[in-house]
Amino acid sequence: MFWLILGLIIGVGGWWLIGWTRSKKIRVAWYEWLLTALAVGFALLAIQNFSASIAELEPGAAWVLLAIFGVPALIFEAIAMFLVWRRQKGVKAPTAAPAKA
Repeated sequence: MFWLILGLIIGVGGWWLIGWTRSKKIRVAWYEWLLTALAVGFALLAIQNFSASIAELEPGAAWVLLAIFGVPALIFEAIAMFLVWRRQKGVKAPTAAPAKA
């Protein structure tokens, strides 16, 4: 039941994210969506491995697997967010200089 609810949350969250980027007119390239999908995939692997290792009474392995899969998830998402932020920052039109008389 946990994975069904988590899947629904991820689906609704992805749907909201796409709608939000369109409403704010934020352009997101295909490779940034790919990095986000990889980040979500790695985060899901981290959650699953952590919960399974805790259920098997292996807390040491749980924390190692959380780091092995969780850190790349954070890195991929940070890279994707930075790329989108950098593009949006560069899009802003410069203000016109005052005309000389």
